[in-house]
Amino acid sequence: MNRVMLTSAATLRQLQLKVDTHAHNLANLNTAGFKRREAAFQDLLTRQLHNQPHLRQEAGRLTPYGVRLGHGGRVSQTLLRTEQGGMIITNRPLDFMIEGPHAWFRLASISNDEAGGGQQEVVYTRDGRFHLAPHPDLAGFVRLVAADGSPLLAADGGQITFPAHYDTIELREDGTLAAYQAQTPDNRVEYVLGLAYIERPDQLVAMGENRFRWPGEEAEIEVLNLAQQDPAERTIRLRQGALETSNVDLTQEMTRVMAAQRLMQLKARSISIADEMLGFANSIRA
Repeated sequence: MNRVMLTSAATLRQLQLKVDTHAHNLANLNTAGFKRREAAFQDLLTRQLHNQPHLRQEAGRLTPYGVRLGHGGRVSQTLLRTEQGGMIITNRPLDFMIEGPHAWFRLASISNDEAGGGQQEVVYTRDGRFHLAPHPDLAGFVRLVAADGSPLLAADGGQITFPAHYDTIELREDGTLAAYQAQTPDNRVEYVLGLAYIERPDQLVAMGENRFRWPGEEAEIEVLNLAQQDPAERTIRLRQGALETSNVDLTQEMTRVMAAQRLMQLKARSISIADEMLGFANSIRA
């Protein structure tokens, strides 16, 4: 009975982690560019109980001798599911959307090291909500940044900067971004957005706020220059005035939460029944 209680208690905790994962997905249902996570389970240690074979009684047996006893399951990892989300039209010039798999916006983020100093690192996101902020080092210039002020990076690794009086921004599907003043459209500044191509997004490390970092060397990440690709072979495109919605399916997530809660009820009931049987055993001894 003690094994039943231990197995149920161990699995009960892991089922709570599964519920928390789906609850996190539901909480970010309306977060632009959010990618859902999925809990993957694996069996805990199994135990093999052998019995002495009796040839006459085992005639016609197809399964191996012995009984395998499990000890519950655990969440081995939470997989990042990067399927394309939907599209919402905002008509806002600084809302960008990536159409296509494995591509991410690159942001320059400042992280604090152990010595208390700031160190710049590249982080990745599918959230295409950007705005203009004054450049801290260039008077009269602005730069394109994310909500927390992290600059958006171009294909050459530099920041996207242009004079503050430029009032028009255009983004083509090949990632070419042009900024100019409406009265003088020929006097413009052009950049090419540098998208990161990550073949194995499941290896990304979540940093919060819909941001991720690559655990290895930055040189391992391919930086795409869509403007240099053949348009007929291009599988990744950029769209201005639109945002990618989360890839969370409300119906599926609610169904999975309910199924996990039912399993939790089953495990809790197993503990209760095992406790009652132990009580019966104690009363018989008395």
